[in-house]
Amino acid sequence: MIKRIKEESNIPANSNFIIASNHEKLIDPLYLIYPILKKLNKKIHFVATPTWWFLGDIICRRWAGCIPIFDSEQAYEEARKYTTSGEIVGLFPEGHLNAKTRYPKTGAVRLSLETNTPILPIGIKSSYVPFNSIITIGKPICLSKNKNIEEQTLDLMKHIYNLRNSKN
Repeated sequence: MIKRIKEESNIPANSNFIIASNHEKLIDPLYLIYPILKKLNKKIHFVATPTWWFLGDIICRRWAGCIPIFDSEQAYEEARKYTTSGEIVGLFPEGHLNAKTRYPKTGAVRLSLETNTPILPIGIKSSYVPFNSIITIGKPICLSKNKNIEEQTLDLMKHIYNLRNSKN
């Protein structure tokens, strides 16, 4: 389903990271999983709305690695535990699909600052048309504790959309 993965070499091989990406289609998490599994053979623990939780805790949490947002504090704490234990956590700061008009949530930036973990920005130009989606992986970003969290979140999303829209 992926036409091209750009800058796959930006995926850190020897450290954990937090993935932050735009979110356009339901299939987007699978697009992000593919290059990570291919290079690192590691699971991504996505913070997610528990839409599919009727499948059960074993499938959603253990097998797929989802962190359900039953409560935002519970989900954040769970993501923090995964991050500090060396796991990869994935977040879509905009939250819902196609939420470009909404103010992005600050969780990825807060998690990065609190755990001193870099963010791997990924831009997805998503499509349900087979072999038409493009993923562009940016260089890991280390954030500054001296800057405003909301501003850093907006800067991160601008960077992600620049990756998404890049022509290279």
